[in-house]
This record gives sequence, C-alpha cells and structure tokens, in this order.
Amino acid sequence: MKKNSASVSTPEELYFEILRYLPVKSLLRFRCVCKMWRSMISDPSFVEAHRSRSAAALLFSVRDKSSRPWKYTLVSVKNGEARRQPAPVLSPREIEFSHRHISQSVNGLVCIYEQYEVDYDYTRQIPSPRLLVYNPGTLEHVTLPPPTAFTDVWLWRRCSQSISLGFDPSTNTYKILREFMYGDDRYYDIFTLGGGGAWRIIEDKDRPVYGLTRKGICVNRTIYWANSIKLVGGEMRQNVIIAFDVGEEKFREVPIPPATRTWWGEGWGRTWNMIEIGGDLAIVDFHEVVESISDVMTMWKLEDSVYGIWSIKRIVLPEFCTSSSRLPYTMRRPFMTSMDGDEITLIPGWLFKDWYIFHCNIEKECGRKEVISRSPEDDWNWRDDAYPSIPGVDCFDISVYKESLISLSEICSL
Repeated sequence: MKKNSASVSTPEELYFEILRYLPVKSLLRFRCVCKMWRSMISDPSFVEAHRSRSAAALLFSVRDKSSRPWKYTLVSVKNGEARRQPAPVLSPREIEFSHRHISQSVNGLVCIYEQYEVDYDYTRQIPSPRLLVYNPGTLEHVTLPPPTAFTDVWLWRRCSQSISLGFDPSTNTYKILREFMYGDDRYYDIFTLGGGGAWRIIEDKDRPVYGLTRKGICVNRTIYWANSIKLVGGEMRQNVIIAFDVGEEKFREVPIPPATRTWWGEGWGRTWNMIEIGGDLAIVDFHEVVESISDVMTMWKLEDSVYGIWSIKRIVLPEFCTSSSRLPYTMRRPFMTSMDGDEITLIPGWLFKDWYIFHCNIEKECGRKEVISRSPEDDWNWRDDAYPSIPGVDCFDISVYKESLISLSEICSL
C-alpha cells in the first residue's frame, strides 16, 4: 500500500497522504470511522510512512527523592511542552510499577524497567524487578515474564540489571537483551517478542566479563555499549566498545577511537555520551566544557565497526551553552542525545518549573535554546531532600522516540 505523494489520484491515496500527518492519538480514534480507514491505518506501509515523518520527542524518567521509597514518573516532551506520560496500567493485584530506567527507543518502542532500592533490613519480600515493552504513543505495553534463571528473591536483592532493546530488520524481529550484574559476575539472557515467551541464556564465549553501560544503542541491527573498565592490579582504566549482533546473537569488541580520554562517570559524573545521530553511532565528549578548558566538545562517529574507522569533529559551542554566568549547574554535566541528524541536544539533569534544552547544529556550529513549558495541572513542586529549598524534579533517564502505531499485541501474536 505504499503511496507516492507526487501522484495522488484516488480518494484512498488522498486519505493516506492526509492521515499520515496526524498524531497517533487522533489516528487511534479514526480507526473507528469506517472499515477502509481501519484497514489503512493498520497497514504496515502506513505505519512506517507515519512513523518516518513523525517528529522526535523526549521521554524522561524523573524521580521524587522526597518520598521513601523514591517514586518515578514518565514525562514526555513534544513541541516544547512537557507532560506527564500516563503510567502503564497493570493488574490491580500488582504493586505500583516504578519505571526507573528507559531503554533506547527502537521504532517508537522502549523498554521501561525497575531496579531495587535495596531493603537492607530484609523486612519485606520483594518480587523480581519487572520489565515492560512500552509504546508511549499508543500507551500499549507488554509485561515480560520473569527470567528463567536467577529467580531467587535473595539473589535479586543483591543484583542489578541493564536492559537493551534491539531490532533485526531482516526478520522484522524485536529482541530484549538483559545483563545481570551480581557482584563481579555477569550473566546475559535474551527474549524475542513473539518468539515463544521464554528467556534464553546466552552462552556466547565472547560475552563480556565486565559491566556494560546502562543504555545500549541499536544501530543497523547491532546494539553498542561504550564503557571504561578497570585494569587488573591497578587504578588505570581502559576504554572498550562492545557490539551485539541482534540477528546472530553474538558479542564482539569494536576498536575504539584513537587518542580518546577515559570514558568514566555516570549520573552527575557524566561528561560523555554515546548517541545515535542520523542513523550512525557516535560518542560525544563534553569534558573540556565541563572543566572550563574550552568551549569545544568532540564527536567521534563510527564509519566502519569491523575495522574501527572513526571520523572526528570538534564542535565549537555557542556562548550561551558554555558561559558559566549563563549555564546552570544542571547543564554542566548534561544528558546528550540527538533528535535529528543535524543537531546534538543537551538536556539538564534537574528540571525546574521553567527550564530549557540546548540544540547544537553540528555543521553550522550554532545553537538554539528551546524553552520547555509544562501543563498547569502537573505538580512539579517535588523537592530533593538534599536541596529542600529548590523545587524541581530529578531527571534520571531519557530516551528519544518517534510516535508510532506499531502494535505490540500483533508482534506478540506472530
């Protein structure tokens, strides 16, 4: 049903061209207009045409640190406005879902999942952390079953996990890769949506023996992680990049960019990020700006993952991005991502009532500041117990997504 916008001649083709510019929320309602519209809106060619022209949006996981245990909320930012994202509706018998982490988005889908806030006195029984695949556009979600291994509740109390979403376009298959971290031990298993409903342990001899970063980036059916590992017998660290082929389910190392500073630090210690930009993998280093050494950030873009060929670009940031008098402390170690192929977006780690994000054009080396408003009904007057006088919310994780009509129920029924 793929249509050419240059030769629209029938009512059906005209409807196709008009409807693909509408938001997902409207299209979900319009499926009830008639059988023809329902069939068209559900057709894979329309789903892809709609997603390809959808504007990028941001999805935040923010936490209220004044409550115990900490509560996490999803917030979406579209067209300069921040709104609370409706939480997935779970079974009434389930305890409240605390979506602490968000995976990278793939075709409009994300994984949202829990981690333990460890209850050291062991006074309450905690189930294994839950994992959902979620479409923030349609609000549809699928709850994945618990892992087949390491299900002992006491082990889970001492374990953390890292989740990455991958996609293999050659088979149109979505897979979820999970890393278990228990002390110095690492374990990996994988789940295929619509593939029988069970986790499979990965026995690949080349699987990493050290921890991956929290968020993997899926580009061209390969999930990438960048990290620095501590060398045995000392405090020196070594940069590594790990790739996982989603189709073959194999790990391998990727040669790192030459002469790179050690990638170290997460959370407020972060001065670098791995991002997808224009369909390519890139690593962006913000260290010189953070340390007031210069107004330049460095970007390495992966040109060939087999031979480790990288291109490098040093990007001079505009003054409003680097001036200490203008740059709030929340932007000195920002989240970094890309909402299109021409810009790098810098996002603060603490969101106030009135806040903004920076967009830096890579080629033109110019920038713009986008002021973000929030809906009046949203109460953002949370306070960090460490900074009780400052109202705002702590941004814990982010993901860029495009609104998509992809149906999780259809994927899981295949």
